[in-house]
Amino acid sequence: MVKASPQQKVKTTIPQTVADRQNADALNKTIAALQKVIADLLAKKAVDLAIGYGRASGGDIVPLFVRRPEEAPQIVWTQRCTYNLVRYLTDPEVVGKSSVRSREDGRGSGTGKPAAVAVVVKGCDLKSLVVLQSEKQVQREKLTVIALPCQGVTDEAGRLLAKCEICPPDVYNPSRELCDVVIGEPVQRPGGGTLSGPENQSPEYSDVDKLDALSLGERRALWDRYFARCLRCYACRNICPLCYCKECVFDQHDPRWVSPAAAVASNRSFHLIRAYHLAGRCVDCGECERACPVGIPLRQINRKIIKVVEESFHFRAGLDPQAKSPLVAYANKDPQEFIE
Repeated sequence: MVKASPQQKVKTTIPQTVADRQNADALNKTIAALQKVIADLLAKKAVDLAIGYGRASGGDIVPLFVRRPEEAPQIVWTQRCTYNLVRYLTDPEVVGKSSVRSREDGRGSGTGKPAAVAVVVKGCDLKSLVVLQSEKQVQREKLTVIALPCQGVTDEAGRLLAKCEICPPDVYNPSRELCDVVIGEPVQRPGGGTLSGPENQSPEYSDVDKLDALSLGERRALWDRYFARCLRCYACRNICPLCYCKECVFDQHDPRWVSPAAAVASNRSFHLIRAYHLAGRCVDCGECERACPVGIPLRQINRKIIKVVEESFHFRAGLDPQAKSPLVAYANKDPQEFIE
């Protein structure tokens, strides 16, 4: 008999610990209810397309696009449903050109009947949809939002993702006011904070506080080491649900704002410009960091800006579809410390 190494033992026990937090019968009922809702919507022609999760031939959980009721049984729901499916709601190639608002005039950019789409979301995904609503990038009346309470999602080894460890209950149990259908009972799980807490004392920003404790030179050196890894593959941009610009500044050639070369200086410019583009908009869904093939901790950059926006303007993106980011709205009561 081959004796397992300590590392192998960890990999086999962690998934069991996570799986123990799920009730198999309740999960199966949730999946069956989800499949039925999607099948009924398609059968009644209430939607033209349903975007959910399916299982690939190799067993991985991947986005699934269902157009016929008989395809609904392919829909699954597990702790490996990591993708933020809201990303596809602004992609004309997926949902149809007429269902996506034009960047110029706010009207449908195609011809014919706009596509009606059902989308499966977790609470963190729902926040990015709320931002798209506030920015008028989706036609909410054409969407059926199906939300599921979330036990947290895991990586390939069964470890809970870092974003899930700090997810507050009012996120992992999605607000029924923002959804059309909520399937499953509210979940209880350890960890997570709240959306409001003592100013400058929110425990969920401990990772940002550790970075802030470093000197400016130490931070510069640390991030330059990270940026030196960057391949400029644009996986972080392409998977982001809020990167929907018709022409990205990084793809422009005349003028060329940032060199496409994968060098530290141009990589630094790329990541910082992208972070500022998301300021007051990012909901910390974590897809950018998950997609990065070289392990750059991109959430730390975005979370630093989220913390500054929250402390300066008492604002969090993704909670109210009527709310505008303070960085695109003016109010007399805005703090002006930066002027001094």
